[in-house]
Amino acid sequence: TSIQDAYNLGWKLAAVLDGAPESLLATYEEERRPVAEAVLGLSEKLLEAARNREMRRGREVTQLDVGYPDSSLSPAGLEPGKGVASGDRAPDAPVTGAGGLPTRLFSLFQGPHWTLLGYEPGAAAVPAPRRGLRVHVVGDDILDTGGHVRSAYGLAPGQWALIRPDGYVAAVAGTAELGTIETYLDGVGVRPVR
Repeated sequence: TSIQDAYNLGWKLAAVLDGAPESLLATYEEERRPVAEAVLGLSEKLLEAARNREMRRGREVTQLDVGYPDSSLSPAGLEPGKGVASGDRAPDAPVTGAGGLPTRLFSLFQGPHWTLLGYEPGAAAVPAPRRGLRVHVVGDDILDTGGHVRSAYGLAPGQWALIRPDGYVAAVAGTAELGTIETYLDGVGVRPVR
């Protein structure tokens, strides 16, 4: 929990220091307080189970299902697909990178940057470069040789997933909605390169 707390607050502090609006900091408590409350409730439940000698730890202990679907940083109405949605933890998947070398999506996401992951956008234009944003396109600089990205993300050709620095999906949009993604990035301080 504390590692997720630190990463959530860390990328937001860095963004504000780099010019993002200070209101971004308010989303820390908005996102992490419900998680803290859930952890306290889980701790009480586990303590009671231990007292009754009925101790069993389920998936909730790993916190891999923590998400922020109700966060103000998770815009509604952009998810045209049937896979990941705003606020979900971004899944990992094996991919083939530049030069045919195997890698993983988590390796591409690792670091303090945002990631825009395009799924076979065809002839659609890749968004303009932005400081603090890395763009990866399945079918261009990375290959989904085993279909793992398609399975994990549920993206259709021409869709994009925007991944936050803390590894959560910020938004999913079609190529037609890339302008909305760019407006979103402006709002969190990820500015175009000039």
